[in-house]
Amino acid sequence: MKRPTANRIPAAAGRRLPGAAPAWAMLRTFPIAALALTLMACTSQPPQTDATRADAAPPGAANARIIACAPSQLALTLDSAGGRFNGMSHSGTMLVLRNTGAAACTIPARPLPSFADSGGQTLNIVAQTPTGPDAASHSPIALAPGAVVTSDMRWVSGDVYDNGHCEAPARLTLALDQQRISTAFTGRLCGAGGQPSTYALSPFTPVAAPVSTTAKPMAYACDDGRTVQAVYPDTDTATLTFDGRTHHLHIAVSASGARYVDDHWQWWSKGMHDAWLAKLKPGESIASARGVHCAFP
Repeated sequence: MKRPTANRIPAAAGRRLPGAAPAWAMLRTFPIAALALTLMACTSQPPQTDATRADAAPPGAANARIIACAPSQLALTLDSAGGRFNGMSHSGTMLVLRNTGAAACTIPARPLPSFADSGGQTLNIVAQTPTGPDAASHSPIALAPGAVVTSDMRWVSGDVYDNGHCEAPARLTLALDQQRISTAFTGRLCGAGGQPSTYALSPFTPVAAPVSTTAKPMAYACDDGRTVQAVYPDTDTATLTFDGRTHHLHIAVSASGARYVDDHWQWWSKGMHDAWLAKLKPGESIASARGVHCAFP
């Protein structure tokens, strides 16, 4: 019996070179590879370059990148928060950093302070190792114009250690990438004998602008020609704007009226129409001077 001839290649198919396998034999031997090659030829795309990558930055993105804040566009102040940090041999302050410039910029999420004495000599005062959520790494914070961030700093202020020591810095300086910004400092930090004084510090936290549906700005005309815009978002806070800056004051003890303070200013109102603005001297929690009278019409 003759074998079937259906799979034979006709002679008209042409000759092949000596030693070369016929095409049908290669397809029969590697059918999957042949199919894959065919699909790749039909669907392959040119390799992506930096300009065609899906994650490539859009044109002009480099120009829109927010740059690091410069000291000239920042205001650094310290706020005792009405004494909420004070306790048995403990004290603290709140670092308040505001973008006073016209453009957005970025700051490190974790403050990097250093302390110096009145002669400019750097003091050996170090930060405690953060724990818990504070130990996590944080991305830089973008500060829009007028935006504010705060950080709580706490330390031991009493000489409670055996052979202990205390330092009284005159200035606090924050490192901002390659630049620095500083402010006057009032306080005493203590440490154990043979060890540096330490402090605990939280990462910067953005502060929402005071918003109130009932509180409206009140323009006080002061006897020295200054105008003070005052807003009372709640019974514990007064937000004052004068001389081109905004100050957040907290309620403080008073014999009469409502007295608000931060680390630099005192605002003492009697009713809603009369108030006195006074500058706090270093170390004062109550202004020694009565201040300038301001009136709301």
